[in-house]
Amino acid sequence: CDLCEHWSHIACQRGSRASNLHPKTAFYCDGCLMQWSSRKATSKKKKMVPLPTHLIAGKGALARLGKYWYPVWLIQSHVAANLHATACNRVCWQVVWWRGCKFPSSLVSPPSDVEQGDLVDKLWQDQAKRREICLGEWVHSWDIPHEEDLIQNFMSAPASKELDDILHPHIALLQRLLDSPDLTQCGAEAYPVTDYIMRSKKNLLDSVGAYSIPYCSNISSHKYAKIAHWFSDNIPGALDQVEKWLSGMPLVHAFTLVVAHRKASDFKKQVEARNEEWNDSELLKMAWADLMISYPTDSFMADVDLECMASLEARMFEDSKEAGPAGNQQWGLDADQHHRWWNVY
Repeated sequence: CDLCEHWSHIACQRGSRASNLHPKTAFYCDGCLMQWSSRKATSKKKKMVPLPTHLIAGKGALARLGKYWYPVWLIQSHVAANLHATACNRVCWQVVWWRGCKFPSSLVSPPSDVEQGDLVDKLWQDQAKRREICLGEWVHSWDIPHEEDLIQNFMSAPASKELDDILHPHIALLQRLLDSPDLTQCGAEAYPVTDYIMRSKKNLLDSVGAYSIPYCSNISSHKYAKIAHWFSDNIPGALDQVEKWLSGMPLVHAFTLVVAHRKASDFKKQVEARNEEWNDSELLKMAWADLMISYPTDSFMADVDLECMASLEARMFEDSKEAGPAGNQQWGLDADQHHRWWNVY
């Protein structure tokens, strides 16, 4: 990036802006582009014009797998040396298959490289070509739950035995945080989060009188939901007062315990390298520090795979005057039924 000087993967840039750029062309990453655009924004709105039909790194496409076509994310193209010299197209693409693909049970795993002849883009306004393609079955992008939905619906994410093994010995401590929010009764050695609250210059008390802590380390939203489910099942009274702990002090301490368990060996090596004493208090302190330097709960990392899929499907299934006859549910009409008689629309 010419502004922040950080590196980005070409295929991860929204709209494939980085693909095929001239070496001397200025490039701004997604983060800097949003800030730069907000400063340069004007009242004029330009009409969106679809890109020409082609395959570009970072864009979504359809890849043929036997009889059916499934969505993929194009990562990088390369010349395949193993194709014979008379092949009309020796270009292959490294792809990531959409995680919602429902492949035939006979397929062990799809290939990571696909020949360019087995790829098509969204086929915008190409009615004839769309009618020739039978689609494989997949979960639509609009049916994938968002990060915040996964957390709010945590009861649908059962906790694993591993989580229970980590947290079960600490039920009494977690119960104390939930029932007795008086920080003076909670020692910083046992509860590093309390030291953060007392030192904070911000008022962290929310409308229900609970401390809201915006840190969850690199714990994914799925793991976040599993820990919340465990908390509600194992801490007495937790299910009746979710608003006091779902993004608050008790659950964040559970995050600290999980991080401490996962990274204990790494933390111990760091302490021993400094010739310092290693104990449980130091472990919790380092786990909390790990939480603090990670991204906050209200700014989860972008799901580039989902964004790519949503953009592809928006064009594939748009039914508008701009889309023309190709947008009138034309996929596979001249071929055969889609996989498992799937109703694409």
